[in-house]
Formats: sequence, structure tokens, C-alpha cells
Amino acid sequence: MQDKQPVISNFIALLSDLTFIMCDRVGGFIFTKMTSSDEIQLEKRGASAWKAWLQDNLFLMYTLSGVFIGIILGFILRPMNLGPDAILLISYPGEIFMRVLKLMILPFVISCLITGTATLNIGKNGRIAVRTFSYFVSTSALNVCLGMLLVLIIHPGDPGVRQQTTPVMDVKKLNIIDGFLDMGRNLVPDNIFQAAFEQTYTEYVPVEPQPSEMASNGISSKNSSNHTAIDDSAPKMKRQLQFRSGTNTLGIIFFCMIFGSVLGTLGPQKHIIIDFFSVVYQVLLKMLMGAIWLTPLGVGSIICAKIITIVNLSQTLLQLSWFIFTVALGVLIYQFVIIQLIYYLIVRKNPYQYYLTFGPSIITAFATASKAAALPLTFQIMDEKVKASERITRFVLPIGTLNMDGTALFITVATAFLAQINNIPLGVNEILTLG
Repeated sequence: MQDKQPVISNFIALLSDLTFIMCDRVGGFIFTKMTSSDEIQLEKRGASAWKAWLQDNLFLMYTLSGVFIGIILGFILRPMNLGPDAILLISYPGEIFMRVLKLMILPFVISCLITGTATLNIGKNGRIAVRTFSYFVSTSALNVCLGMLLVLIIHPGDPGVRQQTTPVMDVKKLNIIDGFLDMGRNLVPDNIFQAAFEQTYTEYVPVEPQPSEMASNGISSKNSSNHTAIDDSAPKMKRQLQFRSGTNTLGIIFFCMIFGSVLGTLGPQKHIIIDFFSVVYQVLLKMLMGAIWLTPLGVGSIICAKIITIVNLSQTLLQLSWFIFTVALGVLIYQFVIIQLIYYLIVRKNPYQYYLTFGPSIITAFATASKAAALPLTFQIMDEKVKASERITRFVLPIGTLNMDGTALFITVATAFLAQINNIPLGVNEILTLG
């Protein structure tokens, strides 16, 4: 019995080893099969997710390709010194693209604004309008302060730049009061049809002296010839209202807001007008979305022509490098820090995920330098991806074309930049005046 115990123990150890090996092989085979199938499923899910993302962001990639192709072609064609006719043909698709957008954007804004204001009650219209304009004013003031802070810290203005550039004579007389009065005149245009293509502004023109005044001036100048000389070289100026080409967006939006608000107070007969403008809005939106697919061609054409036509591109960038850097830094800070912080403080959600949703409209506005060109895309994103209320978007987005945060920052930096290159000191009073 004692002789058999080692044999039995060895046999049991051998069986356990074989069992362990078999289990290891079978388990490895099973788990390997499961892992490969899981990997295949994950790959399929990844591919489907990638396809879904590419399908959702097809227009974004399409527009980016047009931007990059326009930049590359611009730098390739620039050394060839093309003639005016060739440059005209290159920029022609972009010109047609912008004309198509300008053709439809005004009736589009009118229809969506009237529909939006008419479907909201006057009290809600007032609250939304107050909040919207309060936001516009506060963000514009914030951009002015940001631009002034950056231009004082970086100090992009070098007096040497003024010596290297060609002086430009500017004889226009500006007045802050005239600016506010012109804003009021454009807010209430005297002809709504004229407001579609002209704006009102104040211009100072010289006053032609009357014969009696010329005679009296001649007598007084003879009597005072032996005394202090009188400088009559500066002519007297007077205000005169003029018209310049350009859509009076402020007046049209104000008229549409009043029209839609009053329309919303009417009885059942209001639905006929609301349905009419709603159908006009839908038709124009489809037309604009069809035209928007020409964005890569139009944007590429515009960028390529701009790069070709800039005289002494390297010298211009070198002379204005700090000015460009200051403006770009201010825009980046506002876009990627301040706006995101405002969104997070109010909504308490990830702002960058929401911001990237508007990638196509942001790129379109950047490439075309026009908010109106990106307005149809913004409507589509708000309706399909953000799922915002159509009554709110149709009311707020057209008014948003009046908001000019970037312009406020740019004008502040440009004004301080000109003062710096002319060695004009900026004290507290000057800074407050610019603000």
C-alpha cells in the first residue's frame, strides 16, 4: 500500500496538471474568440460613429477644405503677378456667392422677425428684447474694455510705422452728437423701401460766403491790415444730411419688431399674415440652404483673390504684426474664455461642446466677414441640433446682426494704435473718451 501511494499521488498530480493545461487552452481559446468578436464590434461601432460624425459635420469639413484650398492657391498664384482680368475671374465666383446671399437675406430676416414677434405676446417680446439688448450693450462694453487693456499692455503702436506708410488725408469732421442723432434717424427711416439700400448720415460741407459777407470781410481785412492778421483760410462748415449705399438694418429691424408686435395683438385674422410670412420664411430658408452649399467655392475664391491682391504682403504683415496680434488675441480671449464663462455661469453646462456645434456657421462668418451670410446656418443648427424654440430664435437671431462685439474691440484697438504711432499720449480722459 505504501508502494502504491507515490504512484497514486504522482498520477493525481499528472491529472491535475493535464486538467490545468486543458482548461488553460480551452479558456484561452474561448476568451480569445470573445475578445476578437468584441474588437470587431467595437471597430464597427467606431466606424459607424465616425461615419455619423462625418455625416453630421460634412458641411464643416467641406467649408474647411474650401478655406485651405483658397489659401494654398492664393500663395501659389501670388508670385505669378497675374493681371487684373485674371484676378477678376478668380474673385468672380465669390462675388456671385455674396450677391446671392445678399439677394435673399433681407426678405429672410424680415419674414422670420415678423413671424417671431407676432407669435409672442407683447409682454414677452419686451422682456426678451430688454434682455437681448442688455446683453449686446454689456458685451460690447466688455470688448471695449478688453481692447483698451490689451492695447495699453502690448503697446502695438510704433512711431516708426508712421514713417514707413503713406499718409492719407482725412478731411471729414466727426461729432459724437451727430453719430447718436444719425442712429435715431436710421432707427426711424422716412422711407422703408429706401431703407433697404440706403442709410442716413451727417456730413459737413463748406458754406459758400454770400456777396455781402465777402464785401464786409474785405473791408474788415483792409481796416485790420496794420494790426493782427486774420486767418480766413478755414471755411465755415455746416451740417447736411446725406445718403450712402448700404442696408439700413437698424430701421428695418425696428419696423419689423413693431409690425410683428402689433400683428400679434389682432384677432383671428392675424393668422393669415403670420402663415404668409411663415411660408416665406420656409421657402427662403430652403433657397439659402441650397446656396450655402456653394460656400467652399465662394469662400475659396474670396480668400485666394484677397491674398493675390494684397500689395507687399510680407511688409504689411511686418509693419502691422503687433496690431494684428493684439486684435487677434482680444478676439481669441473673448471667443474662447469670456463667452464660454458667460455660458457656463448661466447654463451650468460644458460651453465648448455647445460652441463647437456652431462650427459651420462660425467658419462661414469668418471666411466671408459677414454675419448675415452665416445666419441661415445658425437657424438650421438652432432648429435641428440645439432644438431651441423657434419663436425665440426667430426673434433673437435677426436682432443679433446688430451686435458688433468684434467691431467694438477692433475700433478701440485701432484708435489707440493710431494715437500711439503718432506719439499722442493717452491719459485717463483720453482713455475714457475712447471707451
